[in-house]
Amino acid sequence: MKTYGIICEYNPFHNGHIYQIEETKKQTGATHIVAVMSGNYVQRGEPALIDKFKRAEIAVKNGVDLVIEMPVQYSLANAELFARCGVLMLGSLRCVEGISFGSECGSIDQLIQCADAVQEVTTPENLKPLMEQGIPFPDAIHQLVSYKYGPLVGDLLNSPNNILAVEYIKSLKILGLLDKIKPFTIKREGSEHDSDVHSAKYASGSYLRQLIDDGEDISAYVPKDTADAVAEYDDNDLLCWFENFERVLLYRLRTMSPQDLAKVPDVGQGLENRIFQAARVATSLEDLLDKIKVKRYPMARLKRILLNALFGIRTDDLKVPPTYGRILALNDRGAEILKMAGSLPEDKLSIPFSSSLKDFVEAGKQNPNVMRAVGMTTLSTDIYTLGSRNIRPSGMDFTGKVTFDKLEGFVSELPADMKTTAMSGTAEEVEKMRAERAAAKAAETDAKASENADSEEKGND
Repeated sequence: MKTYGIICEYNPFHNGHIYQIEETKKQTGATHIVAVMSGNYVQRGEPALIDKFKRAEIAVKNGVDLVIEMPVQYSLANAELFARCGVLMLGSLRCVEGISFGSECGSIDQLIQCADAVQEVTTPENLKPLMEQGIPFPDAIHQLVSYKYGPLVGDLLNSPNNILAVEYIKSLKILGLLDKIKPFTIKREGSEHDSDVHSAKYASGSYLRQLIDDGEDISAYVPKDTADAVAEYDDNDLLCWFENFERVLLYRLRTMSPQDLAKVPDVGQGLENRIFQAARVATSLEDLLDKIKVKRYPMARLKRILLNALFGIRTDDLKVPPTYGRILALNDRGAEILKMAGSLPEDKLSIPFSSSLKDFVEAGKQNPNVMRAVGMTTLSTDIYTLGSRNIRPSGMDFTGKVTFDKLEGFVSELPADMKTTAMSGTAEEVEKMRAERAAAKAAETDAKASENADSEEKGND
């Protein structure tokens, strides 16, 4: 058993994703793939076109074995925190041996060199003069790396997948996981991220979303499961679009003070006042974004700020690491990953995993951080159901279908509650504890059955 992780959004799941999964298995010998996937919102600051349960199901039917949800506060965070959360959640399983990601350069050595360079130059003393000139943070880092290490290293930061790759490697180093989880990169095939250029088989997620919006056929670029899901959701007016949040966003912003807005992640340098004023005079979402945009803030960052404000996510929420892992879909190999994770000793990154959010609601009664995380997830999901033309009922987090895909040739049973909680001890000790618990439960069941039988016998007398 050799498990590799992928941090993803799958918005939508396409042929390029299948290529990554297949090449990861082929080149690394991985037998199991676990994905940490953004839930109903993605890092570009928009809702996912299709809800998280369906996207997870599609992923499991096309090469992924286990899909775990990235918490909404991190799926709507900057690249550094997005990557940090994904790597931390993979590390918390304790059985993931590598992480696979796409990049424009295709060289892990170049990416490691660039990650080291970024870490070295990212200091307050280096950044302050550039930021005071109004230079956006990513551009400032690019300038500093290029100046000290040359344009060949610095120019790696001009490509979005390279940037995320660098952040994954940085996170592995910062979390002390570089010796446990091996970084592996695949050169991006076909079109670049967010590009309209496409080949006969591959197209970017951005281009595919545009085709879907225009009512065009996407079947050449996606597996059948994605094409069928898009057709089904489109027919039922269930595709989710950012512009459908126009009224609820304006309402929310008009009820917030500048002090409230200042607590939202990524808001700084007086942007809270700009948003406050713009929300009071803007007559559309496009008008709102036009009034608050400034050179130093990319549009994706502004959209993330708006959604974070809508969900009540605060900067302090990003100081708390993930407290649990929500399972969205799995197959028999995914069940093997969970079993392996549950058999390993706990460490500082260990968190519980479950397919049922109710488990974490219960845990939240003793841990306010867990309850806060559950609250952000459920609120954002309930608002997500307003983002399609056909408004859906709330409560999707408790009613959404968690897929368990049976594989031919496997005889494993569905794991109890599809969850695992870490236990201390060696694998042998944990297995012994499990056996003892099972024996105790069986004895308890037999005792109850005996009591019932005695009661019935006395009643007959």
